[in-house]
Amino acid sequence: MAHNLPHIPNREVIVDGKPYLYFGGTAYLGVQDYPPFKTLFVQQMELYGLQYGASRKSNVSLEVYSKAENYMAQWVGSEACLTMSSGYLAAQLLIQTYLKQGLALFATPNSHVALHTQGVTKVNSIVSLKESVQSEITMDKTPVVLFDTIDFEEAMFPNFEALQQLPLDKVILIGDDSHGIGVVGASGNGAFQSLKALNPAKLLVCCSLGKAMGIQAGAIFGNEEDIQALKSTAFYGGASPAMPSFLGTLLNAQDIYSEQLEKLRENYFTFKNLLKHPQFFDHLDGHPTFEFTDDAMAKSLETEGFLFTNFRYPDESGPLVSRIVLSAYHQKEDILKLVNCINSLV
Repeated sequence: MAHNLPHIPNREVIVDGKPYLYFGGTAYLGVQDYPPFKTLFVQQMELYGLQYGASRKSNVSLEVYSKAENYMAQWVGSEACLTMSSGYLAAQLLIQTYLKQGLALFATPNSHVALHTQGVTKVNSIVSLKESVQSEITMDKTPVVLFDTIDFEEAMFPNFEALQQLPLDKVILIGDDSHGIGVVGASGNGAFQSLKALNPAKLLVCCSLGKAMGIQAGAIFGNEEDIQALKSTAFYGGASPAMPSFLGTLLNAQDIYSEQLEKLRENYFTFKNLLKHPQFFDHLDGHPTFEFTDDAMAKSLETEGFLFTNFRYPDESGPLVSRIVLSAYHQKEDILKLVNCINSLV
């Protein structure tokens, strides 16, 4: 059942006069409605205004873009970074660029729709992916594999066993780290370094910054040569950039992000350690999301005063997804109330 709210949900929402604890969405660090974060954004908006609609290739530019990109590249562990106004555009920039080069692109079964477009082949299994990749290599071509770093169905994060079945030294990897950036990694810096350790022929990682990090923008990480080649495209030059006030906020919110990540990890370990039947959930170790497919459980939890992600995705013909999402805005008593309820119901 859909619920329309008059404001951004936080740890508690009111629906038809009834309070619910909210464990849904993707606000992993809980900054979207966090007062210190909003104050910082308003300060940056006073400095940079609402929007900067000029092309990034213009002869006049704002230094906040290069500063933010240099910072993020260093943080993530890549040589370079570029930003776009959304994660979807960042993914499409990569896909369109490699399609124009005549390469074959293969998307894993559960990859995000941002990685799909005409010309991309979506495989139905990792076995099929291996066969398609090997076929391209046999013809002396370099295949491109598109995937989500956070994938509950395939063996991806944290060890990426599914990818390790491929001849990675002959494969270009493009990972969507939208659900990893800000959350996983030693400092919340995502999956880039773990993927780099697999030594693929080439690695590019794209992501939305609008989930954990609360920034309406997208980013691409890779080596200097590839990032500069992407910046030379008409696709990049023709797109308006992200709001400079958002990137200024990202640059100045490092302490906030660190504090919120510590809170999230405390909530995660409290929930995980007290959960009596972890096998009930599909869960990736280290990620604050817990999926299940039991409709009766979903209804019982809502009756007990919990709201969470529960809808058909990515469209009405898709499977019903029930997902509990832990956030830094949850208090310890919220976590205890939820886990005790689950333990009594399973």
